[in-house]
Amino acid sequence: MKIAEADEKNRILEYLKKDIANCIYLYIDILNYGVSTDNITVWTEENTQGIQWVMMKYYDSLQIYSHNALCDLENILQLIQKYRVSMISSPKKIIQRIEGKCGLYKASYGEVFLMDRYHKVDTGSQIEKAGEADVREIAELLCQDPEIGGHYEVENLAMQLADRIRSGTGRSYIIRESGEIAAHSATYAETKNIAVVGGTIVSPNYRNTDYYMLLSNYMLQELLNEEKNIYTFAVSSRMINYHRILHKRCGDYGKLELIK
Repeated sequence: MKIAEADEKNRILEYLKKDIANCIYLYIDILNYGVSTDNITVWTEENTQGIQWVMMKYYDSLQIYSHNALCDLENILQLIQKYRVSMISSPKKIIQRIEGKCGLYKASYGEVFLMDRYHKVDTGSQIEKAGEADVREIAELLCQDPEIGGHYEVENLAMQLADRIRSGTGRSYIIRESGEIAAHSATYAETKNIAVVGGTIVSPNYRNTDYYMLLSNYMLQELLNEEKNIYTFAVSSRMINYHRILHKRCGDYGKLELIK
């Protein structure tokens, strides 16, 4: 196991590119930011056959990926114990192997979908693109929902949202009602050809509106017009069933959240 160096970036990306649906954040973040920044560290483990696994620490989370779900995970477990991050995510088979070996983490499992269909919507001026000044309020809304934002701290999430807006590697769309953010949807990561959609939420005060449908379809409309492949993650049975009806399942997902 070793910390990745800058000149290894392209080789790591080639490894990840073979299975993007199961390592989307790893691929996009390394492509956009490289293997070492103030908020990113990347490790790899190799043998005579090449890379065996890649792991990235991004803010307060760890992302793990390997082509081989039976790879040796001993060094991964050591890094998890060292950093005690709020969330660990990986393909389902790897999370199943480390569940119960990391201390006080709870596991959940879901699916990855490729989103390629939408209903055309006429939003008028209801939907606006959020700026850095909005990220604190967005983070507070997201952190109210245990499934979407339960593992985040408001300040940490706000920093991540601001960083992605500032760097052009993510965007947020919002609907305001009476001066407050009533609904939100975002791309949590983007490249020229790929986007990951998440954080779609409606404030409890406005659940009887069509804001979820408006934002979801507006976001897809925008991204498909830009000819991006669009991915999303679903964990709850309700959202998995929703996406199975509309979109193509392309991966299995697991996450561990630190019990606070």
